[in-house]
Amino acid sequence: MFRRASARIGLFFAFVLFFCTEFFGAESTPAIRMCPDSSLYQYRGVADHTYLPVRSYGITESQPALQSETWSWQMFPDGHIYPNYLAAIQNRLACSWNYDPDIDWNWDITLGGRSPILRYGNRSAIFPEGWQIDLEGSVHLRLALMNQMDMEANDFRVGLPVSYGTKIWQIRMGYYHVSTHTGDERMLRYFGEPNAEGNIVVQGDPAYSNKSTYKNNESHRVHRLNYYREALLFGYAYKPTPNTRVYAELDYAFMRGELTKPFHFQFGGEYSPVYPAREEWGTPFLAVNIRLMEEHDFDGNFTLQTGWQWRGARNQLFRLGIQYFNGVSDQYSFLIHKREHKVGLGIWHDF
Repeated sequence: MFRRASARIGLFFAFVLFFCTEFFGAESTPAIRMCPDSSLYQYRGVADHTYLPVRSYGITESQPALQSETWSWQMFPDGHIYPNYLAAIQNRLACSWNYDPDIDWNWDITLGGRSPILRYGNRSAIFPEGWQIDLEGSVHLRLALMNQMDMEANDFRVGLPVSYGTKIWQIRMGYYHVSTHTGDERMLRYFGEPNAEGNIVVQGDPAYSNKSTYKNNESHRVHRLNYYREALLFGYAYKPTPNTRVYAELDYAFMRGELTKPFHFQFGGEYSPVYPAREEWGTPFLAVNIRLMEEHDFDGNFTLQTGWQWRGARNQLFRLGIQYFNGVSDQYSFLIHKREHKVGLGIWHDF
């Protein structure tokens, strides 16, 4: 059921992505004005008049988007050669308020980021090329809004990705660790804590008390799942137009925890304009991500995000929007036993 639904939604998204590219990417003039330095439109030494001088970039002399193409070593460069996937849980600052008819309101928060450490490539933040090493880390946590803001679970992730890319395609490879931890307040709620008389009191979960999905169902009770992954990843991304991207990524866990299996696979697409997102009014964005996991026989989850975005001078990205999620839980503590169907509002910041 999930695979058929994901295929239909994916085809629909492809159509919407194409429409957005054509509609929002259109300019009043068929070509942009060239910057004074014609070398800015060189693609690895070869003039690329089929890709760079297109209407979607909207580059003028006052917008120095492409800096010198001379490659050099740089510590702490601006921009990411392989940016985060917009609709996936990545290392960034983010929070979303989601409603699931089975479990009520949750507050999902990501506290982290991804920092460029070393690059051998050009100096552009908008259209970077070359080799780059990043350092990333984050914690992904969930609070139960309808249950005294109790912490339900948190996942910790740290990674060291290496990227290589041009303006048209990019790859990344690297290592990451992720481990899951059930929230202490959730543990106390189910396993109990001593009262003043020294008796163990189990509170249960009032958020689930009137939910038929969880009534008399032991699957919602706490099991401390020792889930962790020490994994290697490989991703490939392609930009069919300057404002759109499609990607696919495979990761293999060479060390695994309880009920953890080796392979995860995700793919998706994005419409996220470079210009005029740096202006004060911003632009719309649209993103989809599908993730498949061997733990569920390559079933998984589907995420769709849309809203409004702004970009900074160093290509930082700030987004406001709505999110739809359906499938296996995106919290590793609940990965094996829980499916979610939620809609919410979100804020996402990549820097």
